[in-house]
Amino acid sequence: MAQGLYVGVDGCRYGWFSVGLDEEGGLAGYGVHETFDDLMSHHANACMILVDIPIGLPQGPGGRDCDREARKKLGRRRQSSVFSAPTRQAVQEVVKSNSYKAASRVQCEVTQKGLSKQTFNIMCKIAQVDKVLEGRDADARPEVREVHPEVCFWALNGRKPMSHNKKIREGKRERLDVLKCHLPKARGIYKGLARGFPSSQVDDDDIIDALAAAVTGWLGKTGRGRMARLPCDSPPKDCRGLPMEVVYWEPP
Repeated sequence: MAQGLYVGVDGCRYGWFSVGLDEEGGLAGYGVHETFDDLMSHHANACMILVDIPIGLPQGPGGRDCDREARKKLGRRRQSSVFSAPTRQAVQEVVKSNSYKAASRVQCEVTQKGLSKQTFNIMCKIAQVDKVLEGRDADARPEVREVHPEVCFWALNGRKPMSHNKKIREGKRERLDVLKCHLPKARGIYKGLARGFPSSQVDDDDIIDALAAAVTGWLGKTGRGRMARLPCDSPPKDCRGLPMEVVYWEPP
């Protein structure tokens, strides 16, 4: 199967799950990947890879503006889905020790706040993406940018957050209805992918989140709108020059 030009990525039990769309919005690549490096090799010909993982990492207290702005956009219903990005120092500690206690101690030393278990559980994935992007030219192909699925759905839903949790039946149906408004074949794509991967590797909501990211890139890069970002002004960059931003689709 030809690989997609607009790729959405979400973390899954096995590692990473990806969905690629072509210029017409057709399914043109998908898979599970043990590491982010494997994923990048698989989608080497993509134009854009949108991944649900923090990319630019803070090194001091205060956190990231993009996380705060994302929570404001999502309001009370969905703001808890936005985890604060860990500091680079804490991520480096995870790479070294893989210890929640040690990483939380480092985080507390830098920010006076510890780590949540949810954040710790994705830090190895954060480190994988960070390593792949380290020293990479900003104009390199494919372009890799950070998304948050709930921000994607907020934008795709006319700037209204989802009403239901993504883990329940109503939440899945609600999100697929939103995707279908922009990509009529979205529900069929989802059903085909859900049949193809066991839940031991990929959860249903991983597929839906990855598809939302792919649709976001497809809409934003094919003349159906544009890519916008939080914060909307020039986002700050971390010590490696990576932008601390969350991107989403904005209609024309």
